Amino acid sequence: MNVQALAIFVGTQRVGVLFQYSMPGADVVTRFVADDTFARQAAAPVVSVSYLADSAEDQAAFWADVRSEPLNGRHSSQNGWLLPAFFQNLLPEGVFRDHVARVRGCDPKDHFEMLAACGGDLPGNVYARPVELSRNELAHYVTQDQDALEMTVTADPMEQGVSLSGVQPKLGVIKQGQRYVGRTREHDTHIIAKLPVVGQPLLPELEALSLQLAQAAGATVCQAYLEPLENLVAEHGYDLGDADARTQFLAVVRYDRQPGKRIHCEDFAQILGAMPEEKYRAATYLDVAAVLMAFPSLGEPAVHELLRRMTVNEMLGNPDMHLKNLGLIYPDGRTPQFAPAYDIVGYAAYHPCQGHALRIMPESMEPRRTSRADGAQADGKSTIKPALSPAMLRAFCAQLRIPEKPAAKAVSDCVKAAHAQWPALIEHAKLTDRQRQNLLTHFHSHPMVQSVRVK
Repeated sequence: MNVQALAIFVGTQRVGVLFQYSMPGADVVTRFVADDTFARQAAAPVVSVSYLADSAEDQAAFWADVRSEPLNGRHSSQNGWLLPAFFQNLLPEGVFRDHVARVRGCDPKDHFEMLAACGGDLPGNVYARPVELSRNELAHYVTQDQDALEMTVTADPMEQGVSLSGVQPKLGVIKQGQRYVGRTREHDTHIIAKLPVVGQPLLPELEALSLQLAQAAGATVCQAYLEPLENLVAEHGYDLGDADARTQFLAVVRYDRQPGKRIHCEDFAQILGAMPEEKYRAATYLDVAAVLMAFPSLGEPAVHELLRRMTVNEMLGNPDMHLKNLGLIYPDGRTPQFAPAYDIVGYAAYHPCQGHALRIMPESMEPRRTSRADGAQADGKSTIKPALSPAMLRAFCAQLRIPEKPAAKAVSDCVKAAHAQWPALIEHAKLTDRQRQNLLTHFHSHPMVQSVRVK
């Protein structure tokens, strides 16, 4: 039996061990087991909302049930043996994942090895470090003191092993003067450099504009700005097309990094126990809102912020606010706040876009539609995920048991602010004429925007 192990830390606090073992002819087991000291700690830092219980007794019972679903990986016909959902969602995605795998010399579907490679610069305040366990420790963590095992030592994290989610070419970099360089042993990356994409002209410029528009409409967004591509000196190996002196990249300031400090965070795929491959289908915005309502530090104001982002995405034509594009941040290590909006792109600049990444609420709870609007066919079946209509908002608030009027005002104020400011911002944006016209056409045709124009 081969066993690989990683010690998991939140900041300087060791919280447990993630291990993987397999036997010939048997399923692979990947499991997180909390350290006894951490499990008994009264004011322990949050690892994940998905790991929290309602009472000290329930929390102790959760950590003791090592075979529970949140603590264990599972098999995917698409991607093989996965890590527990919290850890699987720490891994890089897309072309950046392939890049890390090439440098590491491993299969990009070897998820345990990928986590080890990126263990020094993971999202939030999590570290995954190789650990060599004694025979007694192996027996304690892996078989709960029932057997002795032999282990395989996992390689150290790579210096350039930065984990970034999303499919767009990107790099984790450090700003030094006017230059942007790769990660070093001494310094964490604090900037995500989002690069141009062949086939999607001016994508960095479009995303910068989309974030500006979202902020103008009242949403809270991450800090981002455009920089000349020539200032990026970190190696990347991506095909950036016909880049020249005018080509820019988007520098996104990481909200989970501050000078000399990391801030813990997690996305809603981690929170809701969904694997990355399930980020479009495992939950609804109502599920996200229910989590927000469960914490006094979030509550209705956070739900209103979620509604603003949903409204912004409809007006922009961004059907990509999936579970990994929403998250929580823990500035003090324990109290959650709604993370700023990120990865907002007005794809309507390229082609017509409607609907959302997630359903607003389960289809069985949606208000009945009497017309073919919002993606409804003549037989009543939906072809796209429906929009945030007044009836949908009413049903959404009813399910959450929150007042409808303040929520409706949050949406209305968002639309009014966009109506007042977006046309001029789009007209002056450094996009192509066609992209600007596509955005404006989509914006002015949105029912909520039209309702403001009529008044």
